[in-house]
Amino acid sequence: MQRLHEHIRVWMLWPVLGLIIGPTPVYAHAIAGMRLFPSTLSFDDPGIGAELPLVFSHINVDGSEQNVLAWSFTKPITPGFSLVASGDYQSLVPGSMSAGRGWDNLTVAGAWQLYENDNSESMGMFSLADTISNTGSRAIGSPYSTWRPEFAFGQGLGEVSANWLKPAAITGALSVSVPTDPTVPRTLNWGFSLQYSIPYLQDFVKYVGLKAPFNNMIAVVEFPMQTCLDNGCHGQTTGYINPGIIWVNHYVQWGVELQIPVNRRTGNSVGILLGFDFYLDDLAPHTIGAPIWQ
Repeated sequence: MQRLHEHIRVWMLWPVLGLIIGPTPVYAHAIAGMRLFPSTLSFDDPGIGAELPLVFSHINVDGSEQNVLAWSFTKPITPGFSLVASGDYQSLVPGSMSAGRGWDNLTVAGAWQLYENDNSESMGMFSLADTISNTGSRAIGSPYSTWRPEFAFGQGLGEVSANWLKPAAITGALSVSVPTDPTVPRTLNWGFSLQYSIPYLQDFVKYVGLKAPFNNMIAVVEFPMQTCLDNGCHGQTTGYINPGIIWVNHYVQWGVELQIPVNRRTGNSVGILLGFDFYLDDLAPHTIGAPIWQ
């Protein structure tokens, strides 16, 4: 209980830090100029707007069937600062691995919008997350906490001269997971995505006659990776290549992606991701989606 109280005191400092650092213009979802960066399914997008993403994943791991339902809730505190709470429910059907089912540890974070430039279609976000020990179920949760500083960015290609490239964009996230248990390896989490926006193409480059539902689609390939930093697995990298489609409108997005292992260490089965993200800053712009302090 004392450890939980220590975590709560740290969380309470984050809104104060958001006020000290100062306000930065906040934008619905992750928007820079004419560019919408959709919420990627396997790592953070570069925006801090109010949202509620839900992601379901299914994959076979070492002969066992793994299902995960992840959730996250972002609440703006100031125009440039948000608090985030997230977690997931995991179910592992027995195979070569032991069965397990339950909630993983709760994660809380503070997220700052570092920059946003309309002309260059670029934005960046920094967050500091704490996955709190012993807040999950006995079967899934861990007895140690994990801290994770992260930088996420988005860059649109609207300024390039080739019209066919203008709808393209790149996003990425880089973080380090630091467990409080020194026997647990630290990991470098690095991911990026390549995106091609049909809405951007038809609205700002050239209308090519695509109708619903294709006119709201963004083709995406995500590359979520992890590299172990110490404790016997130094330099070992695992990850996936996730090709898919994200469909967006003013209030919600949904997406589906495959999970293709990059090497044998990751696995040998193809999985699937299904995600929904509710844009609370547009669904409830005057209540839950609005900053507490303007």
